[in-house]
Amino acid sequence: MAKDMLEAVYQAEEECKQRETNAKAKSAQRIEQAKAEAAQAVLLAKENAKKSAEVLFEKTMSENRQELKSACEKADFDCEILSQTADKNRSRVIDEAIKILAL
Repeated sequence: MAKDMLEAVYQAEEECKQRETNAKAKSAQRIEQAKAEAAQAVLLAKENAKKSAEVLFEKTMSENRQELKSACEKADFDCEILSQTADKNRSRVIDEAIKILAL
């Protein structure tokens, strides 16, 4: 009977050791899986952030191109007005310069 009890205790200890070993292995496996999932999530977040940044960059470039085009058109318009004004006043300025030089 004592032998049977000792054997039962020994068997229970062995089962407990085996369960502990299995639990450690399962825990290590879960840790590695969690690390892999975290790494994948970080990679996905980086890719999404890069795509968002590229979209924002392209949108900003498009808006800036349009703004530059508008500024160029306004500058061209202003230059045309100045040129027309200069053409209108050129003969008068020349006449006035001749009068001043003739004095």
